[in-house]
Amino acid sequence: MNATASIIDSGIFGNIFSTDEMRYVWSDRNRTAKYLEIERALAIVQGRLGIIPQEAADEIVANCDIEKIDMDKLRQQTERIGYPVLGVVSQLNALCRDNLGEFCHWGATTQDITDTATIMQIREGLAIIERDLTTLSASLAVLAERYRDTPIIGRSNLQQAIPITFGYKMAAILAGIERHRERLNQLKPRVFMGEFGGACGTLASIETGALETQAGLMAELDLAQPDIAWHTVRDTIAEVGAFLGLVGGSLGKISMDVKLMMQHEVAEVYEPFHPGRGSSSTMPQKRNPISSCYIHAAVSVVRQHSAALMDA
Repeated sequence: MNATASIIDSGIFGNIFSTDEMRYVWSDRNRTAKYLEIERALAIVQGRLGIIPQEAADEIVANCDIEKIDMDKLRQQTERIGYPVLGVVSQLNALCRDNLGEFCHWGATTQDITDTATIMQIREGLAIIERDLTTLSASLAVLAERYRDTPIIGRSNLQQAIPITFGYKMAAILAGIERHRERLNQLKPRVFMGEFGGACGTLASIETGALETQAGLMAELDLAQPDIAWHTVRDTIAEVGAFLGLVGGSLGKISMDVKLMMQHEVAEVYEPFHPGRGSSSTMPQKRNPISSCYIHAAVSVVRQHSAALMDA
C-alpha cells in the first residue's frame, strides 16, 4: 500500500471522504493535461491571428499530448523550479521539431496557465457537485411527497414542540438544496473566467493582437474573457470556497439530524441497512449512524478550507 499524506488519498479511508472521479479532477495528470490544453488553444489562436508562424502552431498542437510528457522528469523539474508550468513548457518545446517549440507559451506567464487550469478543474469539480445536488434534490422531493401526511414531533432547542409531518421536514431541507443549485448557476459566469495577461497582467508581452489572443483563447476553452487580469484578485476562488462551505453546512445539518433521530429513544429514521454497516465490535445492539458521522467529519474539513480561502 502506498504511503499517504492525507485521509483523502488513503487506500483505506479514501473512498469514504472522496471519490475516484473527484480525485482524478485534482490529480497531477489532469492538471498537467489542462496546461497542455491551454497551450494547444493558445497556439491555435495565435497561429490563426498570424502572431506565430502557422507551421509552429501546427507543431505545438501536435505535441500537446499528456502521453508525451515525462511525469517523473516533470516532478524533478518542479522540485527544482518550484512550480510545474515551466517544466511542461520546456518539455513541449523539446518535443517540437526544428526549434518550432520556441513559439509555445507566446506572451503568456506562468500565472495565466496556472489560474486558467485551476478554473478548468473547478468547472469539472463543480459539474460533479451539481450532478450530486440534483440527485439529492430529487430524492428529497420523493420523500417530501411520500411522507407529506406522516406526523412526527417538531422540535426546537432539541425539545418537543408541536406536531409537523416528515414530508414537511424534508421539504424544508429540499428548499435549502434548491437554493444551493441556484447559487451554483449564479456563480458560474463569475468563476468560469480564464486568465491571459502576461507578466503583471498588462498584455504588454504581445505587441499587436493581445486582446484578440485573449478573446480567442477564452473562446477555445469555453471560458469568459476577463475585464482585467485577476492574478492577485482572488474573490472568484474564494466564492467557490464559500459556496462549498454553504453546501457543507446543509449536509452537516442533515447528518446531525439523522444522528439525533436514530437514537434508540427517538427511532424516527435510520440509515439504510447493509450487513455489518455501523456495527460495534463489542455491543451487538448497536446500529451506528456511520455515514452521518463521516459526512459530519468531512463538513468540518470543508468549513476550515472555506475559511482559509478568504485569505486569498
